[in-house]
Amino acid sequence: MFKKSLTVLAVLGAFAGTAMAADVTVYGVVDAGLAYTHDKTTVNAKINAQELKDSVKNDEFRMDSGNNSATRFGIRGTEDLGNGLQVGFILENGFDADTGALTTDDTIFDRQATLSLSGNFGTVYMGRMSTLISDTGSVGFYGSMASAFGSGWSSNIAGHTAVNATYQTRYNNAVTYVSPEFAGTKIYAQYAMGDDEENTIRNDRYAALGAEWKAGPMDFGVLVDWLDKDSSEHGAGFGARMNVQDQYTVNFAGSYDFGVAKAFAAVQYFKDARDAGGILDNMGFFEIGNAGDQVFNKANTAAEGYGLHLGATFDALGGTFLAGVGYMDGELDYAYDGHVADIKAYSASLGYEYALSSRTKLYSGVGYLKQEADGVKTGVASGNWKYEGYDVIAGLVHTF
Repeated sequence: MFKKSLTVLAVLGAFAGTAMAADVTVYGVVDAGLAYTHDKTTVNAKINAQELKDSVKNDEFRMDSGNNSATRFGIRGTEDLGNGLQVGFILENGFDADTGALTTDDTIFDRQATLSLSGNFGTVYMGRMSTLISDTGSVGFYGSMASAFGSGWSSNIAGHTAVNATYQTRYNNAVTYVSPEFAGTKIYAQYAMGDDEENTIRNDRYAALGAEWKAGPMDFGVLVDWLDKDSSEHGAGFGARMNVQDQYTVNFAGSYDFGVAKAFAAVQYFKDARDAGGILDNMGFFEIGNAGDQVFNKANTAAEGYGLHLGATFDALGGTFLAGVGYMDGELDYAYDGHVADIKAYSASLGYEYALSSRTKLYSGVGYLKQEADGVKTGVASGNWKYEGYDVIAGLVHTF
């Protein structure tokens, strides 16, 4: 990591001659590699009284970026204010190593843009940041103990996220509090006000409360999060009859380090989630509810169920192997028509990392993901849907 220690002498109005000590770090990660994906989607259904039995296969070989670690570039800094107080900032950009393009269009610091204040009371962060349930950024603490793969590598090497309610990785206009560690325990609290018309019913508003407890080789976490869904599109007529409920999840995860191996376990219960494991997005050709209005449909469809994930890392052949298996069981309901489908997901992943130095490593991985929606019943469609996908990846990661 390239680091600069700067002493800044500032003369600002009445504060002329005051010296302020600041520490600024430039850092980043570059991840580039190759990936092969094979997937198959199968439909056995009736849509508008017409039989539909079909399967679509896809094979793709490509250069990819960020399969193991998100490619990024960032600047962070701190200043000691005295009396035990410290101010800090992080500005972090995500980009694709294979094209140089921004990960998020029209957003320079899409991964994190925060200002923080730390002291004996803990740390308060403000700005754009990761959610507590992720494993990214300054405050995402849950994902790293839930799965050996964290929040996932590629689409079909997805770790626990393949069998959990789909969540947004980052929010704008967010405030997060992280407590000091006491008896191995930290408390986390987060609230995000949404975009544009902040803190109104016209925005998704997100809140989370969690705790992490560490004792020797054990790391245990619990987290509850809640999404107050944007209800602006539920106006007169059809939308006014919707019974739209806010989303919440309850999560428990833990890991235990045996030295040469480390075990992971996670369980989640989700209620009224917009999606689970990405199933609703993938089965989009089933015209649920208001045909043709995907924004409306997504906002009024909810998933309820549970997900389980087990994983491990172990040292062998000079590197580290990663493994994980997951299972999800639930149902999709439409706020107007009621029950839509029974859903299930199965995942299995295996990865390997080999360090070439303290800052550079090789990686490879294979993954399998299966998703099912059975007994689909909507106003215009009924039947079954299935997705199966495989990923094979390999690449190189360098940090600086």
